[in-house]
Amino acid sequence: MREVIFTVEYENGADEVMDLFIENPDLYARSMEINATSESVWGIEKIMGPTDVLDEFDDRLERVANDPNATGMCGAPITKWNYDILSSNDESRKIYSLRREGDGPRSIPLVAAKHVGEGLMMRTERRSDQFRWTLLVDETVAAMHDDIRENLRDGLSLTVERLGTPPCLLNDGRVQQSLTLEQKAALEAAIEHGYYEVPRQRSVTEIATEVNVSSSTFQYRLNRAEAWLAHQFAADSMDIDVDLDLEDVEFIR
Repeated sequence: MREVIFTVEYENGADEVMDLFIENPDLYARSMEINATSESVWGIEKIMGPTDVLDEFDDRLERVANDPNATGMCGAPITKWNYDILSSNDESRKIYSLRREGDGPRSIPLVAAKHVGEGLMMRTERRSDQFRWTLLVDETVAAMHDDIRENLRDGLSLTVERLGTPPCLLNDGRVQQSLTLEQKAALEAAIEHGYYEVPRQRSVTEIATEVNVSSSTFQYRLNRAEAWLAHQFAADSMDIDVDLDLEDVEFIR
């Protein structure tokens, strides 16, 4: 078995939900569980981002899921789209979804299930204009690639990023490897403006105004940076195995 990563890039305006990822660099989604047959795909996805962006995500998801003219990435009509928000807080959603596509060229997980059959393993990530699918497959890559590339909707393009041994699927991927530029900038701004001084010199709202971002976005970036630092400290300085998904921590403001 080999690992292959199919990355679909979306032009702005090609997909209402992906447009939100393009417009908001802090919005990020990853699958927690995903399964597919040649007819249906279902699983749980975790979406992380600032509060106001997540609220907009909820609205867009509801519109698209209830659109009778919705289609998959390769043009087949979506005949069923059920979803349920399993958990929700200011910084994340966990969403179960079930989608079925009708006749016509189908989306990546359904194409993969058709070629690979039982035992298909997948992982997904969404950020900016990219929707990445990591799959563990056999010798069916060329056929899958042709089925997908030839039928992508207008505004979508496909690249293959990796083909070889499966480090990504074997890595649990729960904790980000480094701070994003936005998270690093938020942490630096908080330090510069005395957020960690005793007594505190500036509030999140005041610092957010200084750096010209919304309060919820700045708070989200700072929380992510603090969670990353806490994980690094625990991993480097404590004689324990850190087995905690810091993305699941609910921050108290």
